[in-house]
Amino acid sequence: MTLFAIVPVKDLAYTKSRLQPVLDGADRASLTLHMMNNVLAALREAGVERICVISPDRKVLQTAGKAGAILLPQQSRGLNEALEEARGWAVERGATSLLVLPADLPLLRSADVEAVLEVLAEEAEGSLAAISPDAAGTGTNALLLRPPHALPFLFGPGSFEAHLNAARERGTPACIRERDGLAFDLDTVEDLGRFGDAIPGARVETSSQHSESSSEELRVLPVTGLPEVRPGDDLAALIAGTVRNGLQDGDIVVVTHKVVSKAEGRLIDLGTVEPSAFAKAFASRYDKDPRQVEVVLRESKRIVRMDRGIIISETHHGFVCANAGVDASNVPGDDTVCLLPLDPDASAQRLRDALVAKSGKDLAVVVSDSFGRAWRQGITNIAIGVAGMQPLADYRGETDPYGNLLTASILAVADELAATAELVMGKTIGVPIAVIRNYPYEKGSGTAHDLLMPPERDLFR
Repeated sequence: MTLFAIVPVKDLAYTKSRLQPVLDGADRASLTLHMMNNVLAALREAGVERICVISPDRKVLQTAGKAGAILLPQQSRGLNEALEEARGWAVERGATSLLVLPADLPLLRSADVEAVLEVLAEEAEGSLAAISPDAAGTGTNALLLRPPHALPFLFGPGSFEAHLNAARERGTPACIRERDGLAFDLDTVEDLGRFGDAIPGARVETSSQHSESSSEELRVLPVTGLPEVRPGDDLAALIAGTVRNGLQDGDIVVVTHKVVSKAEGRLIDLGTVEPSAFAKAFASRYDKDPRQVEVVLRESKRIVRMDRGIIISETHHGFVCANAGVDASNVPGDDTVCLLPLDPDASAQRLRDALVAKSGKDLAVVVSDSFGRAWRQGITNIAIGVAGMQPLADYRGETDPYGNLLTASILAVADELAATAELVMGKTIGVPIAVIRNYPYEKGSGTAHDLLMPPERDLFR
């Protein structure tokens, strides 16, 4: 028997919404992570070796990884769709049985898990399902399936009866396992009132305190659930329809260039590219695809350096970066590469104009991309397109707290915002958009071109 346990976890930005009257976003996130860790610990203590956490949230996955779980970045929308995604993933890895547990079971203990798994020993062969109801007897708080496709996933209102009916229709033997630790899932303010004092992270605030803290704190909100963007899509409509609770005045919408480029059709089928002799020679030396090398050369205005299989070039926009921004990651197809937008500032302006028109809110847009940096390891996101704000904050002429005159302090604010947004986007969890809220940026008509170093001041040219 190969058993996989699947624990689905929501995006932390939207978790436990019914607790909003008493818990702010940070506390709801902390509570969810605490309950998830409790579920993972109960599974481990019960001897379950293969525990998978599926979630669209980067922090959830990071926390689960530290707890020893297998991580599955969620691509689909909705709980049942996510579970189908996880089921297919587990079956591909040899799963013969599947146990689904929600992450919000603060009283779950290993004995509760063992009580469900005993069904496998009691019925050594054949299909089976074990179903544990919630305290109200209407929802499903644990679902054990052998084989993994024994029943469809029907989580939601009335799921307990729905799963039982599905078992009857399929002729799958089903047993009910009722346990106090499985029955209690923390959802409401009343639940929190009963158990909040015993749960770390469940700090209760009054609604006035919540409102005050939310209005003052800098917030970085991942925008999840955006469908795959295709050439010709109305990106502004997709964003406006996906942002939870709508956009607000003063928001900064940070969008990775990849979705902008996709919407604008900046995709190249390498099958249509005939590489030059120069591209073939370089590619052969470093075992690269000569067609992709050719695309990089076409997107370059100036080659800065070519070495170790890497091309550092200046793009037609004036950006100095690796491979002219040509990228094969996060694009469909094995022979497709994505280019930078033709004019990222114009793309940012069009997107801002459309979002302002749809939302009626005054906001800024930053188009971001990942760049390496001289003298530093690792990559970070920077702004390659800006609209609705000044990308630089000039402190020259002001004095520091000690009275010293500042003569060279110009902050790349747009780059800092792009890097901040990337913290909730990640590279593997499919979050290409973030909203930064409560940052007092200077409104204006600046562009990302303002961030480029003039040639006459470039000491490395």
